[in-house]
Amino acid sequence: MTLIYFDPVSGASGDMVLGALMDAGAPLDSITESLEALGVPGWELAQETVLKGGVRATRALVTTHDGARRSYSDIKALIAGAPLPEGISSRALETFAVLANAEAKVHGQAPEDVHWHEVGGLDAIVDIVASSAAIEHFAPDAIVTGALPLGSGTVTSAHGPLPVPAPAVTEILTGAVVYGAGGAEFVTPTGAALLKANSTSFGALPPLRPASVGYGAGERDLELPNVLRVLVGDALGDDRMEPWPGVVLETNLDDMSPELLPHVVDELLAAGAQDAWLVPIVMKKGRPAFTLAVLTDAGAEDTLRELIYKETTTLGIRSSSIGKDVLAREWVAVEVAGQPVSVKLARRAGKVVSMSPEYEDARRAARSTEIPLKEIYALALSAAAEAASEATQLS
Repeated sequence: MTLIYFDPVSGASGDMVLGALMDAGAPLDSITESLEALGVPGWELAQETVLKGGVRATRALVTTHDGARRSYSDIKALIAGAPLPEGISSRALETFAVLANAEAKVHGQAPEDVHWHEVGGLDAIVDIVASSAAIEHFAPDAIVTGALPLGSGTVTSAHGPLPVPAPAVTEILTGAVVYGAGGAEFVTPTGAALLKANSTSFGALPPLRPASVGYGAGERDLELPNVLRVLVGDALGDDRMEPWPGVVLETNLDDMSPELLPHVVDELLAAGAQDAWLVPIVMKKGRPAFTLAVLTDAGAEDTLRELIYKETTTLGIRSSSIGKDVLAREWVAVEVAGQPVSVKLARRAGKVVSMSPEYEDARRAARSTEIPLKEIYALALSAAAEAASEATQLS
């Protein structure tokens, strides 16, 4: 079970998260490919080695030549419409959903109505998509973030001076582990959102056999080395992730055209839902209908609830708190008829119990080779089973 542990000894920003992951081994070339998939010009990404308080670290250098400030809807459409792997796209969309929900609550607006300044710029988009790609490089089964220093003082924003931590940061870090630290801003909204959206839990470092360690450099020089440390390795113990607290929203729809419902599901997923689905049902007097269900993080349901009211004809929504147990997952890359296909494996007690090819990879392979999709699936599963067996023997 692969675990990533973020140790924010001096806080976190978007470029610190990215720098730490690159320092730990996420390759710049593959991250750049993900950014190029967005189809947006006017950016450059590089890395350099620096010293922070005597500690060698990697600084992520993001340069942009695009001063446009995009809305939340624009950013969602940009990421959802790009040919990105599902894992990268979902991590980036969830990060922006965390930002949008926090800004909306702070300013008393709907997420779609929030006028973004700093986080609507191309540099923030690059930070978030690049960090999402870097995280996916390690295919983590769990991500844990340590205690975050909140800082103090004031910071200048488009709205004028704001107290540190900024209100949006405080809102984002609800449920995280934080502590007081004075004299500066240690956690930025982008850094907070990346950690909140991707972390499965917050707290102390669990038992871990580190395979790599990375340090991401911040811009300023502080009394402590201004770095974010990340450890990547194998978690020791049971190969299940910790139970995940979530909320399920449900509503029955009997007076809405079924052809509109797939759009609702797509919008919910783009807004940060963990999952969304439709179940055909029969209501009173034999009326055919659908149950729309949405699974989301505890504390993130308000935006999705508003979206359901906006996009459907429902007059009420049920909600229930749930716990979700998740098996350890990993990705293996196999070759089918000369085409690359990723296959997701799930393990329990060290044994592979489920395998699933990545649909988009398999479809591209089927179209390129003119081999039926079902045969591509079968060949990919066979190759993945062989690769998993060899990996087990080596370990």
